[in-house]
Amino acid sequence: MKIGVIGLGNIAQKAYLPTYSKIRDQADFIFATRNEAVRKRLVEQYNLTRMVKTVDELIAQNIDACFIHSATVAHYEIAKMCLENGIHVFMDKPASENLNQVKELQSLALRQSKILMIGFNRRFAPMVNKLKEVKGKRIISLQKNRINTVNETKFMIYDVFIHLIDTAVYMLDDKIIKSDSKVIQTNGKLEMITVRLETNKSIVNLTMDLNSGANQELYEVTSSTGTYVLKDLKQLKIYHENNIEMHSFNDWDNPLYIRGFEQMVINFIKSVRATTSDDLRQKNVYLSHQLCDEIINKI
Repeated sequence: MKIGVIGLGNIAQKAYLPTYSKIRDQADFIFATRNEAVRKRLVEQYNLTRMVKTVDELIAQNIDACFIHSATVAHYEIAKMCLENGIHVFMDKPASENLNQVKELQSLALRQSKILMIGFNRRFAPMVNKLKEVKGKRIISLQKNRINTVNETKFMIYDVFIHLIDTAVYMLDDKIIKSDSKVIQTNGKLEMITVRLETNKSIVNLTMDLNSGANQELYEVTSSTGTYVLKDLKQLKIYHENNIEMHSFNDWDNPLYIRGFEQMVINFIKSVRATTSDDLRQKNVYLSHQLCDEIINKI
């Protein structure tokens, strides 16, 4: 099986290349980047043997599937080109900042009978899945804070805050019936944001502070079985009436496994090989994009 990889920037190098290197016996990986310096360095660092410069060159290699790690603005055109050429597609979130383009790509994948996977890694993070499995979720509070990361509002909502939106969408057991948001920005740059979602059974509070003085991701879920608190996707405490349960990873556990990146890659490749999308956890990924769009349109 031939698998293309387009875009070898910071995220691809940190979150994906180590996994590609680890499973190179499962497929023939072909990498594409126009940046000659990056190409040379990665060939030496990861012993990559097959490199091309453009998407056209990649498609000409008769690849079966493609991982797209390029900038969001390029996602739509690259994914469309791949799908039209009968190539399965994995793309980083968000698929696009344009809802019509997201819908068009999903429809195109269905018509072509090809897999289109949008990569939300927290859907594969083991501790997040422990929270998803909690029965009778009542209040879900998800918080993600950054140190001095104030940036253009639309970009930060789609690039960073979408993680909280999508994690909430993934964890909920019933339909969202109401949503509200408050955005605090300075000169078009996002400072803080809070979103409240309601279902018939649950209330969700999502908050992000981009100048909080600390990088932290904190999730809390309440139910009749206890209160569940997850810190940085790694340490889970479950508070019961008379005791506290602790769940954590070993020191040597792979951070890419802890954060779900490794599982995303492996599940996509397995699905391409079996031509099935049973375990790609794509339910309601369009809704995650839609909620971001609604927040931006209300500003």
